Amino acid sequence: MEQTTMKYSYFQLTFGQEEAYLHPEKTYERLKRCGYDAIEICPPKGRYGLGVSMEAYAETHRKLIAEYGLAVSCINECWGEMWDPYSPVYKTLTEPKTADLGVKETKTSIDFAAEVGAPCVTIAVAIHQAITPESAGDAVAVAVDALSRMSDYARTRDVRLVFEATNHLEMGKFVNTAANHKRMIELTGRDNIGIQLDWFHVNMEELDPVEAVMDAHPLLWHLHFRDSNSLTPGYGKTDFRAVMRALKKTGYTGYCTIESAPMVPDADTAARDGIEYLKFMERIAEYQLSPEFPNGYALSPDARKLEYR
Repeated sequence: MEQTTMKYSYFQLTFGQEEAYLHPEKTYERLKRCGYDAIEICPPKGRYGLGVSMEAYAETHRKLIAEYGLAVSCINECWGEMWDPYSPVYKTLTEPKTADLGVKETKTSIDFAAEVGAPCVTIAVAIHQAITPESAGDAVAVAVDALSRMSDYARTRDVRLVFEATNHLEMGKFVNTAANHKRMIELTGRDNIGIQLDWFHVNMEELDPVEAVMDAHPLLWHLHFRDSNSLTPGYGKTDFRAVMRALKKTGYTGYCTIESAPMVPDADTAARDGIEYLKFMERIAEYQLSPEFPNGYALSPDARKLEYR
Protein backbone atom coordinates (compact mmCIF):
# COMPACT_ATOMS: atom_id res chain seq x y z
CA MET A 1 0.00 0.00 0.00
CA GLU A 2 1.23 3.50 -0.77
CA GLN A 3 2.46 5.69 2.04
CA THR A 4 0.26 8.51 3.29
CA THR A 5 0.23 11.61 1.13
CA MET A 6 -1.41 14.28 3.28
CA LYS A 7 0.71 17.09 4.71
CA TYR A 8 0.31 17.74 8.45
CA SER A 9 0.67 20.97 10.38
CA TYR A 10 -0.19 22.37 13.83
CA PHE A 11 -1.57 25.77 14.84
CA GLN A 12 1.14 27.07 17.17
CA LEU A 13 -0.96 29.45 19.30
CA THR A 14 -2.94 26.55 20.76
CA PHE A 15 0.18 25.66 22.75
CA GLY A 16 -0.25 28.97 24.60
CA GLN A 17 0.98 32.53 24.22
CA GLU A 18 4.13 32.10 26.30
CA GLU A 19 5.40 29.24 24.17
CA ALA A 20 4.23 30.78 20.91
CA TYR A 21 5.89 34.16 21.37
CA LEU A 22 8.63 33.74 23.97
CA HIS A 23 9.78 30.17 23.31
CA PRO A 24 8.67 29.19 19.78
CA GLU A 25 11.60 26.79 19.53
CA LYS A 26 9.65 24.45 21.85
CA THR A 27 6.89 24.16 19.26
CA TYR A 28 9.31 23.43 16.43
CA GLU A 29 11.08 20.73 18.45
CA ARG A 30 7.76 19.09 19.36
CA LEU A 31 6.37 19.16 15.83
CA LYS A 32 9.59 17.84 14.34
CA ARG A 33 9.71 15.02 16.89
CA CYS A 34 6.09 14.06 16.19
CA GLY A 35 6.53 13.98 12.41
CA TYR A 36 4.74 17.16 11.31
CA ASP A 37 5.53 18.85 8.02
CA ALA A 38 4.68 22.43 8.92
CA ILE A 39 3.57 25.00 11.49
CA GLU A 40 0.73 27.52 11.39
CA ILE A 41 1.64 30.87 12.94
CA CYS A 42 -0.36 33.66 14.59
CA PRO A 43 1.52 37.00 14.30
CA PRO A 44 2.28 38.90 17.54
CA LYS A 45 -0.27 41.71 17.57
CA GLY A 46 -1.33 43.72 20.60
CA ARG A 47 -1.16 41.84 23.88
CA TYR A 48 -1.25 38.58 21.96
CA GLY A 49 2.44 38.99 21.19
CA LEU A 50 3.66 39.67 24.75
CA GLY A 51 5.74 42.60 23.51
CA VAL A 52 7.44 40.77 20.63
CA SER A 53 7.68 42.83 17.43
CA MET A 54 6.46 41.54 14.07
CA GLU A 55 9.92 42.03 12.55
CA ALA A 56 11.74 40.15 15.29
CA TYR A 57 9.16 37.37 15.24
CA ALA A 58 9.49 36.90 11.50
CA GLU A 59 13.27 36.68 11.82
CA THR A 60 12.97 34.15 14.65
CA HIS A 61 10.69 31.95 12.58
CA ARG A 62 12.93 32.16 9.51
CA LYS A 63 15.80 30.83 11.61
CA LEU A 64 13.68 28.07 13.16
CA ILE A 65 12.28 27.07 9.77
CA ALA A 66 15.82 26.60 8.48
CA GLU A 67 16.97 24.78 11.61
CA TYR A 68 14.08 22.31 11.86
CA GLY A 69 13.16 21.93 8.20
CA LEU A 70 9.48 22.72 8.69
CA ALA A 71 7.32 24.73 6.30
CA VAL A 72 4.74 27.36 7.28
CA SER A 73 1.30 26.10 6.33
CA CYS A 74 -0.70 29.28 6.95
CA ILE A 75 -0.84 32.57 8.85
CA ASN A 76 -3.85 32.90 11.15
CA GLU A 77 -4.59 36.15 12.93
CA CYS A 78 -8.07 35.51 14.36
CA TRP A 79 -8.76 39.22 13.84
CA GLY A 80 -12.51 38.90 13.60
CA GLU A 81 -13.35 37.08 16.82
CA MET A 82 -15.81 39.05 18.94
CA TRP A 83 -14.74 37.26 22.12
CA ASP A 84 -11.06 38.13 21.58
CA PRO A 85 -10.06 39.99 24.80
CA TYR A 86 -6.87 41.32 23.18
CA SER A 87 -8.43 43.11 20.23
CA PRO A 88 -8.51 46.87 20.96
CA VAL A 89 -11.02 47.51 18.20
CA TYR A 90 -13.64 45.04 16.99
CA LYS A 91 -13.18 44.05 13.33
CA THR A 92 -15.86 42.59 11.07
CA LEU A 93 -16.82 41.93 7.47
CA THR A 94 -20.32 43.36 7.70
CA GLU A 95 -20.07 47.07 8.56
CA PRO A 96 -17.94 49.60 6.61
CA LYS A 97 -15.75 51.07 9.39
CA THR A 98 -15.06 47.78 11.16
CA ALA A 99 -14.55 46.04 7.81
CA ASP A 100 -11.91 48.65 6.98
CA LEU A 101 -10.12 47.68 10.19
CA GLY A 102 -10.33 44.04 9.17
CA VAL A 103 -8.79 44.82 5.79
CA LYS A 104 -6.00 46.82 7.43
CA GLU A 105 -5.11 44.05 9.86
CA THR A 106 -5.27 41.40 7.17
CA LYS A 107 -2.78 43.36 5.04
CA THR A 108 -0.22 43.24 7.85
CA SER A 109 -0.75 39.48 8.14
CA ILE A 110 -0.28 39.13 4.39
CA ASP A 111 3.03 40.99 4.71
CA PHE A 112 4.04 38.66 7.54
CA ALA A 113 3.11 35.63 5.42
CA ALA A 114 5.32 36.86 2.60
CA GLU A 115 8.21 37.35 5.04
CA VAL A 116 8.10 33.75 6.34
CA GLY A 117 7.10 32.03 3.10
CA ALA A 118 3.54 31.08 4.06
CA PRO A 119 1.27 30.29 1.09
CA CYS A 120 -1.93 31.65 2.62
CA VAL A 121 -3.61 33.77 5.30
CA THR A 122 -6.82 32.81 7.08
CA ILE A 123 -9.69 35.30 7.13
CA ALA A 124 -13.04 34.81 8.84
CA VAL A 125 -16.51 36.24 9.11
CA ALA A 126 -17.48 38.37 12.08
CA ILE A 127 -20.62 40.44 12.27
CA HIS A 128 -21.15 43.98 13.60
CA GLN A 129 -24.71 43.25 14.72
CA ALA A 130 -27.26 40.50 14.13
CA ILE A 131 -27.95 39.94 10.44
CA THR A 132 -31.62 40.04 9.43
CA PRO A 133 -33.30 39.32 6.10
CA GLU A 134 -33.56 43.08 5.64
CA SER A 135 -29.86 43.78 6.36
CA ALA A 136 -28.35 40.71 4.68
CA GLY A 137 -27.96 42.39 1.30
CA ASP A 138 -26.02 45.33 2.73
CA ALA A 139 -23.84 43.01 4.82
CA VAL A 140 -22.99 40.91 1.77
CA ALA A 141 -22.03 44.04 -0.19
CA VAL A 142 -19.67 45.18 2.58
CA ALA A 143 -18.14 41.71 2.91
CA VAL A 144 -17.60 41.29 -0.83
CA ASP A 145 -15.90 44.69 -1.03
CA ALA A 146 -13.63 43.92 1.93
CA LEU A 147 -12.73 40.46 0.61
CA SER A 148 -11.94 41.94 -2.79
CA ARG A 149 -9.58 44.52 -1.31
CA MET A 150 -7.83 41.88 0.80
CA SER A 151 -7.53 39.65 -2.25
CA ASP A 152 -6.07 42.39 -4.43
CA TYR A 153 -3.42 43.19 -1.84
CA ALA A 154 -2.60 39.52 -1.29
CA ARG A 155 -1.95 39.14 -5.00
CA THR A 156 0.78 41.79 -4.84
CA ARG A 157 2.61 39.65 -2.23
CA ASP A 158 1.99 36.32 -3.98
CA VAL A 159 -0.17 35.11 -1.06
CA ARG A 160 -3.60 33.49 -1.18
CA LEU A 161 -6.47 33.88 1.27
CA VAL A 162 -8.46 31.06 2.87
CA PHE A 163 -11.93 32.02 4.05
CA GLU A 164 -12.91 29.97 7.12
CA ALA A 165 -16.47 28.76 7.52
CA THR A 166 -17.27 29.36 11.20
CA ASN A 167 -20.11 28.56 13.58
CA HIS A 168 -22.83 31.06 14.42
CA LEU A 169 -22.19 30.98 18.17
CA GLU A 170 -18.66 32.38 17.77
CA MET A 171 -18.81 34.63 14.72
CA GLY A 172 -22.50 35.33 14.20
CA LYS A 173 -25.17 33.88 11.92
CA PHE A 174 -23.85 34.88 8.49
CA VAL A 175 -22.66 32.58 5.67
CA ASN A 176 -21.69 29.82 8.13
CA THR A 177 -21.51 26.96 5.60
CA ALA A 178 -19.03 25.99 2.92
CA ALA A 179 -21.65 26.44 0.22
CA ASN A 180 -22.34 30.02 1.28
CA HIS A 181 -18.63 30.80 1.58
CA LYS A 182 -18.23 29.61 -2.00
CA ARG A 183 -21.08 31.88 -3.11
CA MET A 184 -19.45 34.84 -1.36
CA ILE A 185 -16.11 34.13 -3.00
CA GLU A 186 -17.75 33.87 -6.41
CA LEU A 187 -19.27 37.33 -5.88
CA THR A 188 -15.78 38.83 -5.49
CA GLY A 189 -14.72 37.59 -8.90
CA ARG A 190 -11.25 36.84 -7.46
CA ASP A 191 -9.36 33.59 -7.99
CA ASN A 192 -6.94 33.80 -5.05
CA ILE A 193 -9.53 33.26 -2.29
CA GLY A 194 -10.28 29.71 -1.21
CA ILE A 195 -12.09 27.99 1.66
CA GLN A 196 -10.81 26.71 4.98
CA LEU A 197 -12.97 24.14 6.76
CA ASP A 198 -12.61 23.62 10.51
CA TRP A 199 -14.16 20.34 11.62
CA PHE A 200 -15.28 21.80 14.96
CA HIS A 201 -17.38 24.38 13.09
CA VAL A 202 -18.46 21.81 10.50
CA ASN A 203 -19.85 19.65 13.30
CA MET A 204 -22.26 22.45 14.22
CA GLU A 205 -23.16 24.02 10.88
CA GLU A 206 -23.00 21.39 8.14
CA LEU A 207 -25.41 18.53 7.50
CA ASP A 208 -22.57 16.10 6.83
CA PRO A 209 -18.74 16.41 6.80
CA VAL A 210 -18.43 14.70 3.42
CA GLU A 211 -20.99 17.07 1.91
CA ALA A 212 -19.00 19.97 3.35
CA VAL A 213 -15.89 18.81 1.48
CA MET A 214 -17.86 18.39 -1.72
CA ASP A 215 -19.51 21.80 -1.32
CA ALA A 216 -16.13 23.49 -0.80
CA HIS A 217 -14.40 21.70 -3.70
CA PRO A 218 -12.47 22.87 -5.73
CA LEU A 219 -11.89 25.90 -3.49
CA LEU A 220 -10.91 23.83 -0.44
CA TRP A 221 -7.31 24.96 0.12
CA HIS A 222 -6.71 24.55 3.86
CA LEU A 223 -8.14 22.56 6.77
CA HIS A 224 -8.28 22.86 10.54
CA PHE A 225 -8.57 19.52 12.28
CA ARG A 226 -10.12 19.42 15.73
CA ASP A 227 -12.75 17.01 16.87
CA SER A 228 -16.41 17.61 17.67
CA ASN A 229 -15.46 18.58 21.25
CA SER A 230 -12.59 20.86 20.07
CA LEU A 231 -9.99 18.36 21.29
CA THR A 232 -7.33 16.65 19.22
CA PRO A 233 -8.63 14.46 16.36
CA GLY A 234 -9.75 11.09 17.69
CA TYR A 235 -10.90 12.41 21.06
CA GLY A 236 -14.44 13.20 19.82
CA LYS A 237 -16.99 11.71 17.43
CA THR A 238 -16.14 13.18 14.01
CA ASP A 239 -15.89 10.48 11.31
CA PHE A 240 -12.43 11.33 10.07
CA ARG A 241 -12.26 8.18 7.93
CA ALA A 242 -15.14 9.56 5.87
CA VAL A 243 -13.43 12.97 5.81
CA MET A 244 -10.21 11.44 4.51
CA ARG A 245 -12.07 9.50 1.81
CA ALA A 246 -13.76 12.70 0.66
CA LEU A 247 -10.44 14.58 0.61
CA LYS A 248 -8.78 11.86 -1.43
CA LYS A 249 -11.69 11.63 -3.86
CA THR A 250 -11.46 15.37 -4.52
CA GLY A 251 -7.66 15.36 -4.77
CA TYR A 252 -7.05 17.68 -1.81
CA THR A 253 -3.42 18.89 -1.74
CA GLY A 254 -3.43 21.46 1.08
CA TYR A 255 -2.35 21.07 4.69
CA CYS A 256 -4.20 19.21 7.42
CA THR A 257 -3.58 21.56 10.34
CA ILE A 258 -4.50 20.45 13.85
CA GLU A 259 -5.97 23.15 16.09
CA SER A 260 -7.00 21.31 19.24
CA ALA A 261 -7.90 23.31 22.33
CA PRO A 262 -7.57 22.75 25.20
CA MET A 263 -4.49 20.53 25.19
CA VAL A 264 -5.84 17.37 26.81
CA PRO A 265 -4.16 15.63 28.55
CA ASP A 266 -1.04 17.69 27.70
CA ALA A 267 0.60 19.35 24.71
CA ASP A 268 3.00 16.54 23.81
CA THR A 269 0.33 13.84 24.00
CA ALA A 270 -2.23 15.86 22.06
CA ALA A 271 0.26 16.66 19.30
CA ARG A 272 1.42 13.04 19.04
CA ASP A 273 -2.02 11.46 19.20
CA GLY A 274 -3.49 13.90 16.68
CA ILE A 275 -1.07 13.17 13.85
CA GLU A 276 -0.89 9.43 14.57
CA TYR A 277 -4.68 9.16 14.54
CA LEU A 278 -5.11 11.17 11.32
CA LYS A 279 -2.41 9.19 9.54
CA PHE A 280 -4.15 5.98 10.62
CA MET A 281 -7.48 7.30 9.31
CA GLU A 282 -5.73 8.21 6.07
CA ARG A 283 -4.32 4.70 5.66
CA ILE A 284 -7.76 3.18 6.24
CA ALA A 285 -9.32 5.59 3.74
CA GLU A 286 -6.72 4.65 1.13
CA TYR A 287 -7.54 0.97 1.58
CA GLN A 288 -11.29 1.59 1.51
CA LEU A 289 -10.90 3.40 -1.80
CA SER A 290 -8.57 0.82 -3.34
CA PRO A 291 -9.75 -1.73 -5.93
CA GLU A 292 -8.86 -4.54 -3.51
CA PHE A 293 -11.49 -3.48 -0.96
CA PRO A 294 -13.44 -5.52 0.07
CA ASN A 295 -11.56 -8.60 -1.15
CA GLY A 296 -13.12 -8.59 -4.60
CA TYR A 297 -11.78 -8.63 -8.12
CA ALA A 298 -9.41 -5.75 -8.79
CA LEU A 299 -10.49 -4.35 -12.15
CA SER A 300 -8.46 -2.01 -14.28
CA PRO A 301 -10.31 1.15 -15.38
CA ASP A 302 -10.76 -0.22 -18.89
CA ALA A 303 -11.86 -3.69 -17.85
CA ARG A 304 -14.92 -4.93 -19.73
CA LYS A 305 -15.43 -8.45 -18.38
CA LEU A 306 -14.16 -11.02 -15.93
CA GLU A 307 -12.61 -14.22 -17.11
CA TYR A 308 -13.28 -17.15 -14.80
CA ARG A 309 -10.87 -20.04 -14.78
